[in-house]
Amino acid sequence: MLLAACAGMPSLPPIDAAGLARRVVAAMHAAPGERAILVKDPCYYPELTEAFERELERAGVEPVVAIDFDPPDLVAPLAANRDEARRREDAFVALLTPAFQASQLFFWLPARAPAPGHRLERLVDGSSVRGVHFHWILPLEGKSPDELAALSRLYERVVLTTDSAALSREQDRLIAAIRGRRVDVTSAAGTRLRFQVPSTAWFHKNDGELSPERARQARGARDREMEFPAGALRLIPDAGSVEGPLVVPRLGSEAGAIEMARLEFAGGRIVRSSARSNEAALNALLARIGGDIDKVGEVVLGTNPLLVAPTASGELPYFGYGDGYLRISLGDNWESGGPLRTATGENLWLFLEGVTLEADGTTLVRDGRLVH
Repeated sequence: MLLAACAGMPSLPPIDAAGLARRVVAAMHAAPGERAILVKDPCYYPELTEAFERELERAGVEPVVAIDFDPPDLVAPLAANRDEARRREDAFVALLTPAFQASQLFFWLPARAPAPGHRLERLVDGSSVRGVHFHWILPLEGKSPDELAALSRLYERVVLTTDSAALSREQDRLIAAIRGRRVDVTSAAGTRLRFQVPSTAWFHKNDGELSPERARQARGARDREMEFPAGALRLIPDAGSVEGPLVVPRLGSEAGAIEMARLEFAGGRIVRSSARSNEAALNALLARIGGDIDKVGEVVLGTNPLLVAPTASGELPYFGYGDGYLRISLGDNWESGGPLRTATGENLWLFLEGVTLEADGTTLVRDGRLVH
């Protein structure tokens, strides 16, 4: 039965599952007497699931409740039926809320196709667990065996060798340089974006350590989640202060790739949108999401110097968490404790490479690399 369910799963290279589990469980400061929920895909590195369960047992965490992600063939139709997706999400959240409220730890292990929506994020938000996002390679589709092997080797090395204390200090340095200042982002592609960061702005440090004490200080669900590989420094700018053009060389959509998308902001909103190719798809995408999709909800600055190796497909390693990469997120920012909303909870990630970022004239990123 399992063999049939895993048919079509690409071959993945061996990984140090025990070492990875040991590193991540230690980073969560798992303690005897705590309880954990682990959500996993039985076809995606099952040895990793076993390693996590064994490491949690060694840490004295008990019970550990393991739940399977839905198979991809059951998840796929939900993308086109948002009402049914929301109904199932609500039912899932209602069923598992008591279990999350009775737990202290949550581990989101690699999955081929997580269901659309925010079922797991809502469960974290409605409880006090401290959680792990451990996506590994997502999606798997469209990547050659060589690229899958290269990414797995890269991610393993980054998780096992990142100096979390040094990463934390670097993120603190950047927070101090950005907080309360005007930020200017420019690129050779034509981005000339500026925005204000309030002195009270929220920042989330994805530095690879999440103790119970730190989780108790959370301002939102995001502060009780830690991603591996680590490296993202997140902030919510003053959305009303955003001005200027934002140019994205390539953006995916349901209707195909959009080339050189240009979004012009005035008064904190997109007032004009255009593209060199597939402009209709860009406008359709923005219209479909609706709500606050015309505002900047979050800015993510990559800080991990180990996470910068280029991929064969051109995709940024692990969602752009490497040194000097920048991601502008439009729309819903509830997970980070922000006020922006879209009807389906969606946001739109815009990845920028080779940018220069200045805070009140001080250059923090030059041509896509952090200035130290």
